[in-house]
Parts: sequence; C-alpha cells; structure tokens
Amino acid sequence: MHYLALPLDSYALCTTLTLVSSSKSILLGKQIHAYASKSGWMSSIFVGGALIDLYGKSGDVYGAHQLFDEIPLKNTVCANALLMGYIESRHWVEGLSLVRKIHGLCLDADGFTISAILRICAELPAAAFGMQVHAYLIRKIESEDAFVLSSLIEMYGKCGLAGKARLVFESAWSTVRKGDIILWTSMLNAYGRNGCLDDVIKAYEEMLAEGTRPDEIAVLAVLSACCHSGEFVKGLRYFELAMIDYRVVLGSEHYGCVVDMLCRAGELERAWKFANEMVLKKGSCGSSGLSVTVWGALLSACRLHGNADIGKLAAEKAIELDPGNVGIYIELSNLYARVGMWDELGKLREVMKEKQLEKHVGSSRLE
Repeated sequence: MHYLALPLDSYALCTTLTLVSSSKSILLGKQIHAYASKSGWMSSIFVGGALIDLYGKSGDVYGAHQLFDEIPLKNTVCANALLMGYIESRHWVEGLSLVRKIHGLCLDADGFTISAILRICAELPAAAFGMQVHAYLIRKIESEDAFVLSSLIEMYGKCGLAGKARLVFESAWSTVRKGDIILWTSMLNAYGRNGCLDDVIKAYEEMLAEGTRPDEIAVLAVLSACCHSGEFVKGLRYFELAMIDYRVVLGSEHYGCVVDMLCRAGELERAWKFANEMVLKKGSCGSSGLSVTVWGALLSACRLHGNADIGKLAAEKAIELDPGNVGIYIELSNLYARVGMWDELGKLREVMKEKQLEKHVGSSRLE
C-alpha cells in the first residue's frame, strides 16, 4: 500500500503492527513507528496501544514505557499492553510501579488488569497489596470471571496463604466454582505449593464427586501430592482413572511422576516395569519415550536402596537418550560404590575419562 501511494489509516497500521508483533520483527516495527510519528497517527489511541504491545512482546519494555509516557491519549488497553510486557520480561517491580500510576491516570482496571496485577503480586510475592486488589475486586468489579478468581487463588497460594485461597474458592462465587476446572486446578496447586498434600487429595476427591472432569493439570497436581505423601496406591488409582475413565491425555510428566512415586515407596521393580510399559506404548510419552530425568530418578532410587541390577539398566536407558549427561555417570558410580562393585566402578571411571566427562565443582555467590 505504501509503494502504491495508498493512504494508510489506523486500521491498516494496527493490523500490520499485530502481525509484526506476532513475528517479533522489532526493526520493521520501528519503521512503522517512525511512519506513524511523521504522518500524525501517533494521536490515535489504537496505534499507540499496538506499538506498546509490539515493544512489550519484543522484550523492549523500556521502549514500551517511554512510548506509553509520550502518547497523548491513554486507555486501559494501552496500560494492559505495557503491564503484560513487564510480566513477560519478569520486571515485577516496574509492573507494580505502573499499577500504582493507573489510578492517577484516571484509568479503570478491567478483568485483564486485575489478573495481571495478581500475577505480579504472586511472583514478588506481595500479599498485602494482593489483599488490596482483592478488596477492590469485591467493591468495584461485579464479575464472576473464572480467570480473575483463579488468579486470586493462585496469588494467595504463592504467598503461602492457602487458607485464604480456600476462602476465595468457597466464597459467594460458588456458582462459578461448580464444574469449573480452572478454579479447581488453581486450588489444587495452591494446596500443593504449601505442602498441604492431604488437602490436595481431599479436594481432588471432592472435585470428582461434584462431577467435574479433571484435566492434565489437575491430574498432575494430585499425582505429585500422592508422590510426596507416600500414597502410591491412591496415585496409581487416580492415574488409571484419568487415563481410562476420563480419557485425559497424559504426558511424560505424569508418567515420570508415577515412576518417582513408586521409587519413593521402594517399589523399584514395579517402577522399572511401569517405565518400560510406557515406552512400548507409542504416543503415550512422545516419540522419544520417557525423559532422562525419569530414568535418573529411578537410578537415584536404586542407589538409595542398593539395587544395582535395576540401577544399571536405568542408567543405560538414560545414557541412550543423553550420552553426555555427566550426572548419570556420577549417580551410577555412587551406586557401584554403595554396593561395593569396585571393579565396575573402575571401568566406569575409565569410560568417563575416555569421553572427557568431568563433574563441575559447585559454587555459590552471596550478594
């Protein structure tokens, strides 16, 4: 259009900026920015918002902030675009500073703004400010948005306030809660982060009793809880229930969690058998089967229990996937040393020397 001397309006500029933002072509975006400045389109609130979104998604949050300060007209969409740029770049303090300016700019926070603010409060963490946002949500926004409520539960969970997360879950929005898997998974994760493993299992049972179908996130949360609480019998039942009855698409994380769960319970032979069955099932864990971390977890459990036979097989599986993983060799050597297989340990060290595999010395830094 530009080469054909056709006039570019705000719609054409915004559409182009959206495409450029998706491809993160910051150079072309700056050219469009220059054209908009020369042609006077920077006075358009839509063009300004699209440019802020472009700079934010490209990682140039300082450029996005400068543009936000320069554009004559601002709305909530522009503020949300800059806020999301801060979140994607993990600039939590700068994002919180912008939040404090929104009221002074006479901008109204919408559901997206509230969710973004709660995300920042969860990551800092800033529980006190998050409670203020909760109060604002009750007073100003009469909404039953499951995503906003999910962000609120997640914020309390990451701030270590699982009890308050449960109060939100059981609050006046119970009509939203029933049957909404988003809120259920947020509650399960809030319990899991705070070590309330029994509460995770109880909540999962409650969810199933209410007729809510689990998704892959909810299944992973309850499997992880069963893994760390030693409830491997329940974990296996939940795994089979999700896969057979609810037809949930389970990935390598779920299978790895089951293997880890069996290893923690000392069921090494069952863990080995389960892992191999999952590898034989094409498509269950991806084309490459279980990940190296799963075989590494099985190897580590064998070292703790002194099972050299299964440990050696698990190490072979892990090395097959990642031949240069020095951690597997170190774990296998520790297993050989534990059970007194000194000849095997010597051979393994010779192999490590031939492959020039060395364990890096750990270090720490204090600021």
